[in-house]
Amino acid sequence: MKYKLLIIILLALAINVSAQKYLACSDMNYRDDVQTVLLHPTGLDLEKPVIYLDNMRNQLHLQFDILADNAPYLYYTIIHCDNKWQPSDLQKNEYIAGFFQEEIDNFTFSLNTFVNYVHYDLTFPTENMMPKISGNYLLVVTGDDSKDIYFTRRFYVVDNQAHITAAMPRYPFDLNLGANKQEVDLEIVYPDVFNSRADQYSNVTIQQNGRWDNAVFGLKPTYVYPEKLSYINNEKTVFESGNQYLRINTSNFDSRPEKTKSVFRADDYYVVTLFEDGKRSTHNYIEDEDLFGEKYIYLERKNLDVTREGDYAQVDFLLRWPQYMIDKDVYIMGAITDWRLDENAKMEYDPERRGYKKSLFLKQGYYDYIYAVKDNASGITSVAPVNGDFWETNNMYHVFVYLFDPIENYDKLIGYTMIKSH
Repeated sequence: MKYKLLIIILLALAINVSAQKYLACSDMNYRDDVQTVLLHPTGLDLEKPVIYLDNMRNQLHLQFDILADNAPYLYYTIIHCDNKWQPSDLQKNEYIAGFFQEEIDNFTFSLNTFVNYVHYDLTFPTENMMPKISGNYLLVVTGDDSKDIYFTRRFYVVDNQAHITAAMPRYPFDLNLGANKQEVDLEIVYPDVFNSRADQYSNVTIQQNGRWDNAVFGLKPTYVYPEKLSYINNEKTVFESGNQYLRINTSNFDSRPEKTKSVFRADDYYVVTLFEDGKRSTHNYIEDEDLFGEKYIYLERKNLDVTREGDYAQVDFLLRWPQYMIDKDVYIMGAITDWRLDENAKMEYDPERRGYKKSLFLKQGYYDYIYAVKDNASGITSVAPVNGDFWETNNMYHVFVYLFDPIENYDKLIGYTMIKSH
């Protein structure tokens, strides 16, 4: 027991030195055998991983699969970050109460699946490891070696002090930005608004659905009033509306799933071929429910446990497009690709099929997705070229309010709210 405790302490110290220095503070899988990472408030499978400093009993629920026959020893720690997701200058004992690292020891092996995997399950914070302060946090999961990082995920601890009100006018303040754009106007009130020089030390982040490519960081107030800060008439709060997300449902391989052309079992896994998608920007807007780009892992048959009996499939996408777009890349965007614009999400042009294709390895469930086009010269990503841009689109905007404390030297997260566009 003493030997195991010593190992945990040494690993924790190593992570405290190395992880903060070298990690990208983003949602990233560092190994190919990591699949289907889910992090949400307990019992709220489609919500952002937000918890509140005054109610840590409402924990976060982490689930993920490791494609393996045997269960590796895995550990987790947390890293405090600033409002722009850079590691803060705090030491771990300044933001963690208890141990700096814990083992993830709750796991099960897959059952009756063609793809073998180990499913891990964790609820945290625990009494052994508890955040002491508010702010942005990075969850880091490693193997026995602290340098063997499996994946990282962002989460939030809110010390709820700010009162946030929001409005979304029909047209943006500047019609030159586009009549179909969605503008988010904010008013924020919190204690001692001037004593804390809130206009100088405050920062606001606005995120559309789960997207990071168009998120606004470090937003400052447009107007400062004696009783509030106002964030209006700012082109940074004007967002591309886009269109409703498309969806696939692979919860039952026995009956052909929604949007599916064919399902067959290859040597080692299922292969699902979807019907081709096409350009929607030339069509009229069609109202449809979606999950704001999220994913929900489940099986249609209620007597089965998706955590260990859900299988994996190669899902083949094709976006019809007449010719290759020079200096532009096309991505599948959403929680289906962890909201990342990387090689795992990037599509390849197939001249014979006259379209962009991509195969994703997915656990059975329900997935939203949308096609995004990135201009490589400007670095700007847009969903409008493929999907259109319609003011009527239902989007969920997430607002985070930070206040930098110059004495304690960190960004406090003092407010959070969600705003649905319609």
